[in-house]
Amino acid sequence: MANIRDNFVKTAQNYIGTGCKIFNDCFGMPAGTPWCAEFVSKCAADVGLINKCFVKVLGAGDIPRYGVAKGYGKWFEGHEAIPQPGDAVVFTWNGLGYFPGHDKYFSDHVGIVEYVEGNTVHTIEGNANGSNTSSTVCRKTYPLYSGRINGYYRPNWSLADPSYNENNSGTAVIDAKIKAIKEVQLWLNRKFGTVCDMDGEYGPKTKAAIVCSLQSFLNVAYKAGLVADGIMGVKTKNACKLLKMGDKGDYVKILQSILICRGYNTNGYDGEFGEQTKIAVLDFQKKNNLEADGIAGPNTFAALLW
Repeated sequence: MANIRDNFVKTAQNYIGTGCKIFNDCFGMPAGTPWCAEFVSKCAADVGLINKCFVKVLGAGDIPRYGVAKGYGKWFEGHEAIPQPGDAVVFTWNGLGYFPGHDKYFSDHVGIVEYVEGNTVHTIEGNANGSNTSSTVCRKTYPLYSGRINGYYRPNWSLADPSYNENNSGTAVIDAKIKAIKEVQLWLNRKFGTVCDMDGEYGPKTKAAIVCSLQSFLNVAYKAGLVADGIMGVKTKNACKLLKMGDKGDYVKILQSILICRGYNTNGYDGEFGEQTKIAVLDFQKKNNLEADGIAGPNTFAALLW
């Protein structure tokens, strides 16, 4: 038997192929007004959710912003959540998963999660396959932890239907290594302006982002004069300074970023070169035929990043 969440998703499905007018009319707006949030609000209105677990708004980010503020639902960060059908999904097209200088809800676009299959999020969205006037409601897909996904607003469905029983919270159960790498990717993006896909995988883009962050840090802290190109060359190696027990700061956090992505335990991602970070450095040095002194210098940085 369908519940209220199923009915919300079904309503969105029934609008597939529909153009802007009906959604603009819902707000009394001229045809061609951006309408992604209007689509979500219209679906919510159709099944009696407005002022219960959804707000009727024009702005994409306003759906979670005001929904959470009114106690209608919860917010889940896109880089660490597995959504469920019926969640409102908001997007940031800059690929960072957030907008610097704005609150966490600020977004470019909003849609509705239809379902999740493996590592792919399937959505239904308005105003997403053309111009404001030519777009129709359509289906889209995204990688589960895409940097374009800001986050998810999960309505408290029981506020609209007291008989609703949530058997699956849909919250993330993420492998510890994936979650740790995603935290690194998020920090690099926010601190150094890199553009990592926050997918929890240590691939070429994440490696280049770490190198680029290292180069940027060395330029600012030590006037190294490096080109921040994400390539660990001889000049970058030679510019690296020694890091040892007791050191603190972003330089240590860059080192921890590399170690975490390579699978080493630093007992926190805090920018403090403590005992466990030293053990991780020692372990790496021993496995790679380096002088095992627990001090991260040019040779250790180069081996980690070549």
